[in-house]
Amino acid sequence: MPATGKIQRLRKSAGRVNTFLPALLACALPLSTSALTVLAILILLFWLFEGNFKKKWGIISVNPVVVSVLAYLGILALGLLWSPDLQTGLSVLQARWKIALLPVFLTAISKRQRPLYITGFLGGLIVVMLMTYLAWFGVLHYADVTPEHLTPKTFHVVYNPLLAFGIYLVLHEAIWGRVKKRTRMGLVVLAALMTVDMFITEGRTGQLVFFVLITLLLFQIFPKNRFKAVTAACLLMPVLFCAGYSLSPVFKQRINIAYLEVAHFQKNPNTSVGQRLQFWCNSWRIIRHNPLLGVGTGGFQEAYARVNRDNSPSCVATDNPHNQYVLVAAMVGIPGVIALLLIFVVMFREAWIIDDHWRRIRFAFPLFFLTIMLTESYLKVYEIGFFFSLFTAVFYTLPQDEKMCGCEKSGALESMR
Repeated sequence: MPATGKIQRLRKSAGRVNTFLPALLACALPLSTSALTVLAILILLFWLFEGNFKKKWGIISVNPVVVSVLAYLGILALGLLWSPDLQTGLSVLQARWKIALLPVFLTAISKRQRPLYITGFLGGLIVVMLMTYLAWFGVLHYADVTPEHLTPKTFHVVYNPLLAFGIYLVLHEAIWGRVKKRTRMGLVVLAALMTVDMFITEGRTGQLVFFVLITLLLFQIFPKNRFKAVTAACLLMPVLFCAGYSLSPVFKQRINIAYLEVAHFQKNPNTSVGQRLQFWCNSWRIIRHNPLLGVGTGGFQEAYARVNRDNSPSCVATDNPHNQYVLVAAMVGIPGVIALLLIFVVMFREAWIIDDHWRRIRFAFPLFFLTIMLTESYLKVYEIGFFFSLFTAVFYTLPQDEKMCGCEKSGALESMR
């Protein structure tokens, strides 16, 4: 009996520790893929050791967002049945393990610790932001980072979308948070610094979703006066764009390059934007010939190589069309697209139903993903996959979840709401 009691105490301690580990994972999102892997494995191990699986399943099975994500993963698993290459299909499923951790995160986090998880995420973003500023001023030199290229290699593909959502979170707290005036001013200054960083770094997808989220924010500021919201958006968005275009050589160059690459796509598709357009055109041919069920999970690469060889042999083949909707439609057809979109429909529905301080963020989160997935298959990107699963758990935990768990998770940081 004493040994049994000791094990029970250790299991409860594991549950309490697991309440805080997601904050570290949130902090690591823009910092280190290795740290993400280690922390995710630790969370999973503590989750397994804690046990209490029956009650955890009770939470998972009644959460509509989690069920919709599991249904989407289930469609991908079914796609193995008509995949021409089972091994490749299994590797595609394996790459979705970050998303599959959603049920674990849901039953590990505490909704009372939401401010802690967001603080961790913003803390990681601020560290990266400071590094980009130091590189911009020529103080920091490393890898392929220069004052003209402030992020290593293609990291801007991940960093700028996360930065855009971080800006939204900071402005949300500055506007609606129960904070002191001095803190509110500090948040406004932080949002301004993050916005400048958005335009001196290279991620066009992040810049696109930044404008989308700021527009949403304006509609949330004027929820009962659409005229004011539309007017504010029509005035502010061009001002922000023109300011970025005029003051940031990087932003100006990236916009000009994108325009030229689209204009000359037919003559030269072997450019950054041109390749994406070619990927979409060739992928559409795959979808058109396999509209109902697609080519199977893992069948995209082979099918694309065949279409590319016939229609654009001078262009590089790919296993990623850089569009989440196109990739899913090509792999698992109409059921896959419906399952994918249903995730975000359910998120919007939950945002409408659960009326609390986080309601506006619950609307912003799916809009964020619906936007960025137009230009990249972001659910398969390592850091964004973790961001999706962790913060889906954080934002869409149901009000009764911790009571259902029967094991109230204590923490030092209570919710400010």
